[in-house]
Amino acid sequence: MQRFRLVCTAMLATVMPLAVPFSFCGARAAASVAPVPFPSTPLWPDGLSGAFLVGTVAAMEGDDAVAGVAFRQAYRLDPARPVLLQQAFLYSALAGDSAAAGLAARLPGQLMAELVMGDDALLAGRWADAQAHYDRAPRNAMLAVIRPILQAWTLLGSGDAGRALSVLDPWTADRSLGGYYAVHAALIADAAGLHVRADAYFRAALAASPGHDLFSTRAVGHWLVGQGRRAQALQLVDRLAVSIPALSLAKDGIVASLARTPAATPRQGIAQAYAFLSALIGQEAERLPDPPGQDARVAGLRDLRMLLLRFALTLDPAFGQARLMLSALQYDAGQAAAARDTIAQAASSDPLGTVIRVQQARLDAATGRADDAARILHDLVRAQPGQSQLWQVLGDVQSARQDWPGAIESYSRAVAARGRLSGDDWTLLFGRAVALDRADRWPQAQADLQHALDLAPNEAILLNYLGYSLAERGSNLPRAETMLRRAVAIDPQDAAIRDSLGWVLVCRGRVAEGLGLLERAAEQTPEDPAVNYHLGVAYWKSGRKLEAVNQWHVAQLLPAEPSDARKIRAALADAAREGHDVSAGQGRADRKKD
Repeated sequence: MQRFRLVCTAMLATVMPLAVPFSFCGARAAASVAPVPFPSTPLWPDGLSGAFLVGTVAAMEGDDAVAGVAFRQAYRLDPARPVLLQQAFLYSALAGDSAAAGLAARLPGQLMAELVMGDDALLAGRWADAQAHYDRAPRNAMLAVIRPILQAWTLLGSGDAGRALSVLDPWTADRSLGGYYAVHAALIADAAGLHVRADAYFRAALAASPGHDLFSTRAVGHWLVGQGRRAQALQLVDRLAVSIPALSLAKDGIVASLARTPAATPRQGIAQAYAFLSALIGQEAERLPDPPGQDARVAGLRDLRMLLLRFALTLDPAFGQARLMLSALQYDAGQAAAARDTIAQAASSDPLGTVIRVQQARLDAATGRADDAARILHDLVRAQPGQSQLWQVLGDVQSARQDWPGAIESYSRAVAARGRLSGDDWTLLFGRAVALDRADRWPQAQADLQHALDLAPNEAILLNYLGYSLAERGSNLPRAETMLRRAVAIDPQDAAIRDSLGWVLVCRGRVAEGLGLLERAAEQTPEDPAVNYHLGVAYWKSGRKLEAVNQWHVAQLLPAEPSDARKIRAALADAAREGHDVSAGQGRADRKKD
């Protein structure tokens, strides 16, 4: 059961208390600050402690909207506690709640609070106020990347295009990001009617080899089309689809979007900057080492990225790329329902419309709407039958619904559309192999698994699946053990892999060696019936009959795949025939190691 859930999760995937990636000083509200909206009546009758408890639990569950409301209620009841103000602001901002702006006013000088106040002023057209808030945001390496862009677009809003461009000019010479700053300078010059200067900036951006990010590709492509160089613009789009394969689904939409500029107003320009910074942080996070506490650090960076994307969407709600990025991060944080709500608000005319619909289908499947997901994907494959990615996602959704014949057909269509397979195409073969296996077509499944391993010999999930499958069939146990030892070496903390290796060792008669692995796997995944069944077998073969029976009772109480359920019942029946008491209620055995 655990192994199958792990497989489905791997195919469908594209909170601890929130780690705060920035600090607050806890300033109290000043009398001159505008009031913050709160619920007119208490949401929880237990007062401060009830509101704080609800907020804490909601934060742990990843429900930022409820956490924001609860902490705002707690802050209203006890405004002297800075931590309540800090939490109320943070979760309100993460949820995209308009109350965040009023709370930010009570946190002057704090990085995210100043950005929120700057954005609020920008929305109201108070350019001087927006500039002042952006200027007051503390200096740090993160904000330094986009600070000149914030300043330049705000200056454009106030009517000072010349000064705006003078702010950006030094940055266009940057060796790594100069082309990106040149794009913003070009758009600002174009919006101000300075077309000769805009052309110069666009030429500089083109010389910096765009085609690796959507914003620059659309901006330069739009300019090229206006210059009568449409073929060159289309080459940029092709280059983008190669560098970001997922965008190949949206090539038609991106090409159509070249008819308009991606940013013509300060709101749109600054929204693009926030999304760019979020993506940049994500790239840097992938390069981080894995020291102790890495999970909390990654969660903190994810929350920071989500905040920046919320800022982008506050300024430009129609910004589809930001919606895609935010929904992916929300899903990664365990907020599938929120991720679906985020993507559902995307405009149907967005250049990334096809990618957005695929994301919606994935999130429909993840939130129990598998029929809706299948309908979306069937519509898409009818419209683009040659798109391998669409067939693969449809196969993933059909596998999650346990529609094995449908999944096999979809994966096979994906293989045919892909042509020659290589590299990451192992996921496609793996998906089809699982469906074939579940449809009792093991020889074909084994062939796909072996082909997938040829493409990706160090993928632990492949080694585990094939090794365990061989063990279950009693086929080539020495090879199964070799494969599973490799898988453990690659991912030593994975409970399913540890269980598989322990089970193979038990099947090979090395019970004492396998027992420790199985006990550790059961400690990590106590609600997996297959793992508990395997541990029971190991206990039985070790002569620890009472512990074995108790372990099988534990397994019997858990939701199991039909094949696992049959094995558990058979084990208990065999124990009863040997005269052992298999009545329920004996209590769980002590599982300390011998």
